[in-house]
Amino acid sequence: MTEVKQDMKVAPQEERETIISYECLTGIWHIYTNEPKHARKYEKYVTHPQRKGYNSTGRLIMLEGDVDNGKVTIRKKSPLTKAQKNHLQELNKTPAFLSNVHTDVQSQTSTN
Repeated sequence: MTEVKQDMKVAPQEERETIISYECLTGIWHIYTNEPKHARKYEKYVTHPQRKGYNSTGRLIMLEGDVDNGKVTIRKKSPLTKAQKNHLQELNKTPAFLSNVHTDVQSQTSTN
């Protein structure tokens, strides 16, 4: 059963953390985060949430749970080429920038 907390306050930046741990015997990854950006990013991977916290506007700001049958990897961000940087600057000038930036960068990265 998931514990859900409503109207939570966002932790100050100096107190925010994301902890990912691995239980060798069960093969399960566990995540805890009170960094709102990470909570929203990783929510889709947490198959068995134990705790979720939402702010007063209903946005997810805290998450804790297990990632079953998951694989966690850590990698450095690949640097953008000059052409990709120029493309992002052009996109930034358009209203559709926020909805397209992720797919545009991904498609350019995969074609290079």
